[in-house]
This record gives sequence, structure tokens and C-alpha cells, in this order.
Amino acid sequence: MLVGRKEEQDELDRLLAAARKGHGGALVLRGPAGIGKSVLLNHLMERAEPDVRVLRATGVEGEAELSFAALHQLLRPLLPALHTLQRPQSAALEGAFGLGTAPADRFLVALAALTLLSDASEDGPLLLLVDDAHWLDSASADALLFVARRLEAEGVALVMAARDGSRPFPAPGVPDLRIGPLEPAAAARLLARALPDAAPITRQRLLHEAGGNPLALVELPLALCPDQRAGSVALPEHLPLNERLQQVFWHRARALAGGGDSAPGAPDPDSPDPDGDALLLAAAENDGDLTRILSAAPDTDRAINTLSKAAGAGLLTLDQHQVRFRHPLVRSAVYQGAPLSRRRAAHLALARAFGTGDDRRIWHLAAAAVGTDDTVARQLAAMAERIRRTGGVATAAQTLRRAAALSSVPRDRARRLVDAAECAWTAAETAQAQALLDQAEALTDDPVLRAHCARVRGAIIHASSDPATALRVLLDGARLVLDEDPELAAEMLVMAARSAWVAADPAQLRDIGELCAQLHPDRAPAAGQFARHFRYLGSLATDGTYPGRPNDRNIPGARTTWLSPAHPRPWVWPPVFLPYMTGSTEPMLGAHQCAVDALRKAGAAGALPMGLAPLIALELLTGQWPAAVAHGEEALTLADETGQLGAACHVRAMLAWAAAAQGDAARCRELAETALSDALPRRITSAIALAHCALGHSALAERRPDSAVRLLGEVINPGGPAEHFMVSWLILPDLVEAHVRLGTPEPARAALARFEERATPEHLPHLHATWYRCRALLAPDDEAAALYTAALQAASPSAFDIGRTHFLYGEWLRRNRRIRPARDHLHQAATYLGALGARPWTELIHGELRAAGDRGPEDTTTDPTAGIRLLTPREHQIARLAAQGMSNGDIAAQLFLSPRTVAYHLHKAFPKLGIISRTQLSTMPLE
Repeated sequence: MLVGRKEEQDELDRLLAAARKGHGGALVLRGPAGIGKSVLLNHLMERAEPDVRVLRATGVEGEAELSFAALHQLLRPLLPALHTLQRPQSAALEGAFGLGTAPADRFLVALAALTLLSDASEDGPLLLLVDDAHWLDSASADALLFVARRLEAEGVALVMAARDGSRPFPAPGVPDLRIGPLEPAAAARLLARALPDAAPITRQRLLHEAGGNPLALVELPLALCPDQRAGSVALPEHLPLNERLQQVFWHRARALAGGGDSAPGAPDPDSPDPDGDALLLAAAENDGDLTRILSAAPDTDRAINTLSKAAGAGLLTLDQHQVRFRHPLVRSAVYQGAPLSRRRAAHLALARAFGTGDDRRIWHLAAAAVGTDDTVARQLAAMAERIRRTGGVATAAQTLRRAAALSSVPRDRARRLVDAAECAWTAAETAQAQALLDQAEALTDDPVLRAHCARVRGAIIHASSDPATALRVLLDGARLVLDEDPELAAEMLVMAARSAWVAADPAQLRDIGELCAQLHPDRAPAAGQFARHFRYLGSLATDGTYPGRPNDRNIPGARTTWLSPAHPRPWVWPPVFLPYMTGSTEPMLGAHQCAVDALRKAGAAGALPMGLAPLIALELLTGQWPAAVAHGEEALTLADETGQLGAACHVRAMLAWAAAAQGDAARCRELAETALSDALPRRITSAIALAHCALGHSALAERRPDSAVRLLGEVINPGGPAEHFMVSWLILPDLVEAHVRLGTPEPARAALARFEERATPEHLPHLHATWYRCRALLAPDDEAAALYTAALQAASPSAFDIGRTHFLYGEWLRRNRRIRPARDHLHQAATYLGALGARPWTELIHGELRAAGDRGPEDTTTDPTAGIRLLTPREHQIARLAAQGMSNGDIAAQLFLSPRTVAYHLHKAFPKLGIISRTQLSTMPLE
């Protein structure tokens, strides 16, 4: 019975009330063992009934290595509706639960769970309760956290309880409710219920020692003899508390098993204990399968009697099919209190109870193994591969670790440790992966294995630490296998090239291209394309030359090949903004979009942040700002969820630039500062440079040229943390303009000269428009008009640049008293930049028009695009897809949302657009 906890009850009641109104939410209850989390969950369930449907699951230590076990437990009542889901989702969920053979892609499984819950909530609100969440298998935990972060428009409340000081249960993006000790008055009431006839001195001592822990207040009295409760025998100096509560459960279990040791003390663990075998078998059997436990027990009748006594004493629950310990501490105490010999015998008995083809048999054989056992190690490795294919990478890592420990041959052990490290890294268990790599490297000098170690270690360092260090690690590893394994070497060189780009090291990029050229063309067919690509970029950045044609058409073609929808490989895609800098914006935009669509169709949400980042850059350049912002928000959510820090930094910087261009300076600073705080200590130079781009652009748009010069100058200042050999191309036109507005023409000319090294006709013609514009800003009056005209006549992939050129030309014309043409160009600038939503620039244009005697553009309240500009990025993205005829279910599957969330955003978008049905969306200029 719940005692006290008014604040916690109020918080949970608010969550439940919101679900009843159709607004979802999630909460994680955190606190030490026995603090009352389970009691709060039970109380909430009572408050929910009868109008709220309750689904429950409990994490179990023995099931923490079984992928999707807890998710199956929770969703089992909803599985009859599985056929209503889209086939990729239902197939993934069937694969996860062993009902089908499709791969259990973890993001598709999570999306299927969200959709299943969303559909079920249409019949009434749902309450999901997950106890002992710290023991959830990692696949279930990932799926439930995915759901928890997407319940905004669902009538679903999700409450998870996790124990402190145990297995970690990180839940980023989900609110925590810390459950602390009971207040003294509530603790006294609870103890009075548990120990109504205790002597005052005993009660005071228990209250003091328990420290408000409800489990201790309830369980400690049960370990006391009658004389101790009455106060006639002094209590021991150290009462079992917190971790020592496990000893309380051990004593109770021993007493029930016939050991007779009910008072605190150390039982003899090696004494024969046939009754205790039943409890130990139940603790060792992950599923609590009564049939298996009894078939493994030496005496079935005696085992049933022992389990029945334990159930009668409240130690566990028992029915005709299953045994469940009342608390994980009971299971832990029973299992850990037994000696190794008895635990081994229990696992061997359980292994015999399972069939030859059952993975649980392998688990028990592995748990029983002592020393090395190559047969079991091979079985574990094969099982890990099966688990890995179904998306349970964390479980596969644990399985491979055990397989490595049982391997007698050092090379086999090292290979399995490397595989385990890769699985652990994929599961975002970075520290564990690094420790496994350390172990593997100490075991072998084999160059291929050491290269595999370097590949995983380099990926870890690149994503979470220092790309320059990652570059060295990957290059050293690739050199080990240039001849022996060219395919592995090629992949590592591609990864090293990305690190060189991020770390701003063009010389290394060029050298990587030379190494790629050395690879055997038959065994690494893509190496030639990689070689040309990297040598081109490195040479262009260092000395502006390329051995061959500078605008080699094979380079964009090679990059497009890597984006093939048939086999998209985001790790070899060009970094952000690179296609613009090398003159392939338009063809690459289409290729990126097709590849991202292919990743979505395959449910490869883990690859999407890396795939979306360059697409966002191209959309910003070509004026597709709403799409870029929507894709950016999506990529940022996925990057944060999957721990892809590098992608997150780059996406934040690009979103900061979009915010600056659209006039949201506060949002720009927030995003850029977050990107810098993550990128600076890790030397993610390209993201640092892009963040400076965003802040400098914001300053320029706000007419703060001094700040713009300082911020943009950091990107080209030699040796500075923001200096980047190619991102600097992006900022040079802005830097020229900022210096001109500041009245410092000489630094402006220096910036122009630097820009001309890349933008002259014999190099990159797609930069001619901005090149002419920069020259016009510095030209004498008798030359400026011709240069502005040339800038407007040159092809440009950027509508934003065209609008700004019209603005600068109109501004120059007005200053030179050529009012009529000035108005014409300013109106054209307003058209370009107004369509993009570039508010700070349109405000500047209106000021110039007023100065030219023009009242500015007509009132735009009836402009059909006005409502579109009111949409949030997510609303715009969903409305655009709905206008294409996609159903809510199709949109939900593509964006990793639930159909109800899609409907929720459309419901909010319609009033802003001034429409009442989705059929009207096709008439809106959403593109």
C-alpha cells in the first residue's frame, strides 16, 4: 500500500490525465532499490482502471541478453492487430519476436511499436508500465525510448522505473522523476504497518538505519527474531540495508529451502541442499518456464513443494506455467548466494532440458563452462551472428565476449573480441568497445585483425572524439593491408578521407588519394574513383591544380555512383557543401534525394543523419529552405538518439545558418553555440567553421559588419580553431561584403584575391556570379554596373545569391541617384528573398525602397505563401508530403512518426494555410 508520495502521485496523475485527453507523455522513475518505484507503478495502474487500458512489462536480469524480450512482453496483447501495419513494419516486428524471418531492423521495430500503440489508443487511452527498466534488453530499451520521445499526439502514457546503482538506463529526451526517501512521518507509518508490536527502541533504530527506504522498512523486520522485535535482544551493529538487502533475501530463501538460517549470519553454501536446487534453477532460468525448471530438477515433487512454499511466503509468484520472483533482488540473492559448483550444475541441468537447436541451451552451456570450450565458443559466435542480423547488436556483443572468453586459440579470441567491439560500438557502448579492442590488440600481431581493430577504433574516435587522431589511426590500419586486403584498405581510406575533411587537412586528403591509387583494381574496384576524387580535392585546396582537367567530370559521376539507391553507402558520400564547391550541385541534389529515400524505404534510420547532412546543405544552397529545415530537425533528432556527434554538430551549424538567414538570431546563436561547445574540444573543424559561417552571416544581415568580419575571419585565419581549407570558400563573398560595409577596402581586396584563386573562369565557373558581385563591390563607379550585370547574367545555383546581388546592385544604383533602375532591382531582390523567407534581408530591401521614394511591396496579407511561412518545419514537411497524395500511414513510415502524430500536425497546419481539407493542399505552393 502506498504511503506518502503526494508530489509523485500528482506528477503521475497529470501524465495520466493528459493521456485521457489524447496527449501522450513519458516519464522515468529513478531511485535506489526498494525506494518504492514498483509501488508507485501499481498505484498508477489502480488509478487508471477501468477507463484506461494498462500494458505492463518487467525487465529481468536473466533476459537482459535476449533481444526484444521485454518489448514482446509489453506488446503481446496487441499482436492480433499486427496485420494492420504497413508490411515493412509488421515484418520487422515479426522478425524481432521470432514470428517471421525478416531482419529485425531496430528502427523499423520501434516505428512498428509506435504505430501499434497509436492505433490501439484510438479505442481509448493506454498506460504502459515498465518496471526494472535497467534490466531491459538493449533492443527493447531502444524501441521504448524511441516511442517515449514521440508520444506528443497519442493518448498513451509511458512510465518506466529504473534502479540506481545498477545497470545504466540512459533515457535522453525523456523526463526523470527522482524518487527519494520517504519523509519521516510517512516512514514511521509504513514501519508501524510492517512491525506493529515492535519496541520503541527497535522501531527508532530501524527508522534511523532505513533512512526512508520503504523496502528496508518492510523487509528488515522479517529478518529479526521475536526477541529482537520485542527489544529483549539487541540488534546487530550493522543492519542489512541497500546493497545488504540482498543478504536479507538470501536468508529468507535459505530458510524456505530448509537451510534453517532465518536470522542474519553466513550459511554454509556448500552444504547439500536439494530443496534449494529448485530455487536456484528458477533463478538461473531466464524465462521462469515452470516446465523447464521441473524437468531440470532432481526431484519434481520436492521442487514443486519448495516453490509452493516460496510462493506462500511471498518470495515469488507461481502458476501452472511460470515462476516469477517478486523482486529482482530475490533472484540475485538466490543465484549469487550459491557456490559456483551448484550454479554450474543448475545450468547444465537446464541445458539438458532444452532441445539441441534452442539458443537457450547454448546460453546455459556457456554459463556452465569453466575455462575454455571451443565447441561452445563456436556455437556462441554463430548465435551472435544470428542475433546481429536481427538488430540485437548489444546482445550480440555480450555473446561474442563470452565466445571470446571460451576460445582457446588467441587468434580466434582476438577476432571475436574485435567483432564484439564493433557490435558494442554500433550499440553506442563506446567505453566497452574500446576496452574490447585493447584486449584484442594485445592478443595478436595479425595485420588483418589489427586493421579491423583500427577500423573500429578510428570510427569511434571520428564520431566521438578527435577526427585528426582518427585520421592517423585509420591510415596506419589501412597501410597494414594495402596488399593483403585491398577492399578493407579502401574502406578505411575512405573513412580516413572524411576525417581529413573534418579535421581540415588537405595534404593528407591528397596523400590518401595516392594510396587509393595503389590498390589492386580487381580487388578494390572503387579505389580508382576514390583516388581521383581525393587527389582532386587535396590538390585543389593546397595549390589550386589537378593533374588533368580541373573540372574532371568523372569526379561528380563517381560520387553519384556512391549514392546509388540500390546500395546507398553514406560513409562514402561527399561531406556537406562539397558538391557546391566542386560545381556539381544540381546532379548531386537529385542523387542525394533518391539515396535518402532509399534509406528511408529500407528503414535505415541509423544511416539517415549522415545521409541527410549533405542533402540539407544542397537544399539550403538551392533555396529549398523549408525542406532543409525539416530535414535538419529530423537529422538532428536521429543523430542525438544514435550518438552521432559529428553529424549533430554539422546539422546544428547548418540549421543555425538557416535561422540567421530567416531572421531568428536567438535561435542561430543557440544552435551555433551548442555546435561549437561540442565541436571545439574534439577539433571537428568543419563544423566549427560552419558555425562561424552562421554567426557571421547573422551579424552581416543585422548590419553589424564589425562582428561579421571578426567571426568570418576566423574561418580563414591561419592556425585558428575555425580555419578550414574549403569551407572558407563559402564565407569569402560574405567577408568581402562585410569589409566593404565596415569601410576597410584593403582586407576586402585580400579576401577577393583569395576567392579568385578558385573562382576564375579556368577553375570553377559556377562561382562566377559571386565572383563578379564581389568585384563590383570594390570596383570604381565606372566599372561597377557592368560587373553587377555580369553577376546577374552568370549561372548561379543559389536563389539567395541572386536576390542578394539584385539588392546590392539596387543599393549601389540608389546611392548613385539612378532611382528608377534601383527600384527595379530592389523589387526583384524582394521577390527572390521574400519567397525564401529571408526576413532580415527583405527588411533591408524595404528600407532601401523607402529611401528611393518607394513605399515597398504591396501588403502581403493575402499572399498565399504567407500562411506557409507560419508553418513549423515539421508541419511544412508533412503538408508537402500530403499534397503529393501520400496517406498518413505512408508519411508516418517515411518520417519515423505515428499516423496519429501526422494527423495532429496536419490539423495544426490547416488553419494556418486557410484550408479545411487535405484535398486543398494540392493547390498550395508548398514546394
